[in-house]
Amino acid sequence: MFLQETKTKRGGKTYISYLVRESFRTANGPRGRTICNLTHLPKEVRDMVAHALKGQSLVPLDRLEVNNIHSFGGCVVLDDAARRYGLPALLGPLAPRSGALVQAMIFGGLLFPPSVAPFYVESRTARLAMYCGLDPEKERFDLPDLTAALRELDERWPQVCEMLIRPPHAEVRAITLFRTSQSGDQVEMGAIGLDVEGIPVPLVPEDGEKAVAGLQGFLQQMARQSKIGPLLLTLDEETATHINVERLEKQPYLVELAPETLAALLRQLNQAQLLDALRGGAPVEVRHHGERYILAPAGELTLQGPQVRMGSLKELTSMTPSRNVEGGVSLRAGNGGALTTGGFRGVTTNVPAERLPATMAMEWATRARTTRAAFLPVQIVMGRVGAGEGVITWRNHQNLQLLTHRLRCHLHAEWRARGETRPVEDVLRDLHEVHRATLTVDGVVVRRLATNPSRAVAAVLTKLNLWELFESAENGKRLS
Repeated sequence: MFLQETKTKRGGKTYISYLVRESFRTANGPRGRTICNLTHLPKEVRDMVAHALKGQSLVPLDRLEVNNIHSFGGCVVLDDAARRYGLPALLGPLAPRSGALVQAMIFGGLLFPPSVAPFYVESRTARLAMYCGLDPEKERFDLPDLTAALRELDERWPQVCEMLIRPPHAEVRAITLFRTSQSGDQVEMGAIGLDVEGIPVPLVPEDGEKAVAGLQGFLQQMARQSKIGPLLLTLDEETATHINVERLEKQPYLVELAPETLAALLRQLNQAQLLDALRGGAPVEVRHHGERYILAPAGELTLQGPQVRMGSLKELTSMTPSRNVEGGVSLRAGNGGALTTGGFRGVTTNVPAERLPATMAMEWATRARTTRAAFLPVQIVMGRVGAGEGVITWRNHQNLQLLTHRLRCHLHAEWRARGETRPVEDVLRDLHEVHRATLTVDGVVVRRLATNPSRAVAAVLTKLNLWELFESAENGKRLS
């Protein structure tokens, strides 16, 4: 049955009737008949009948409630990216709950910086739990559970690592060094590989290779495994000084200069000519005392989180995340060409220009700096430090940070190809402004709703081609 609107003309006037009609079959074909006439009923009553005949439920407004309002835009994007880049499969060797908690820490590190703190998980509403296979009503991300999940990740890392280095993953093209721990003057270093797009890849000796001692032996072992020979070693100046990189035989390296060193170098150069050369925005080659230097405007700045003091999960989640822009050195006219910090970067390398052009050198420097920032050690304070008690240690949850940084790099590569150069965390923060809620009738969920995004967020969705993801009806995430 259905409600039909019919029009008839009599004496030059048009009359409208609203009839409830029914279709039926006869030996001579389909026919229709009128069940009743609703013309004289109020429009709102006719509309109710029409909706009821279509099978739609009618509920009084006082029985409708909107509950469970929360941000979800960033979770949707991360969930989709994690599936496309195989994160659930990588976490497959872990127990289901441990894998879900590790995924929650990865999402939490990107959605709620500082991402250097692996225990920084959204604990106020725990809404990212539903995107990690956890019960959002029961999950609280207790610190012992997170610690146990990280411990299991470390135990199962050989199986995870085997999948990460398995084809079709690209071959390692560069190695970057980072600090894993520090105790007084004692510094322990870690190394991670970068493929041609800057995606981190674990460095694992081939089967049958014996472990070697020292950085020199490690680099030689990696060179034997590589199809291109010695890999480019990328590091900052402090680390280069610590390991005395110039004494590494036949090792190509790229060192990012500290601001103080860059300032000293600029004082010895012709600043007027340098300013003219840099005005175009392209890197500039400089030869000084036989060394090759490359200078460039900071341009696309990389955000790096500061070292974080972490005492407990409650203390950490109450902190206001902060970031520092890691700058270079700026030149400004006037006052004899005074120098100020903040706008230029510089690197030095022993690789000839024909093998490593200036633009590519700065690209590798940016990738390496971003990777080092992702593996920044976390300062953990045990006990009451204010009372003169407690022990300060430095830890680096390298395996968790590698998985987090891989997902960050994949998204950055995708979005940069579409013209978005901001840090991934900033884009996710914008997308997370899209909120979701549940529509209930007498406590029973009947539909999930999402807010319309602001113009700025809508522009990001269009730029990154994410509308289809948010409008997926099968996931109940349709924007309304």
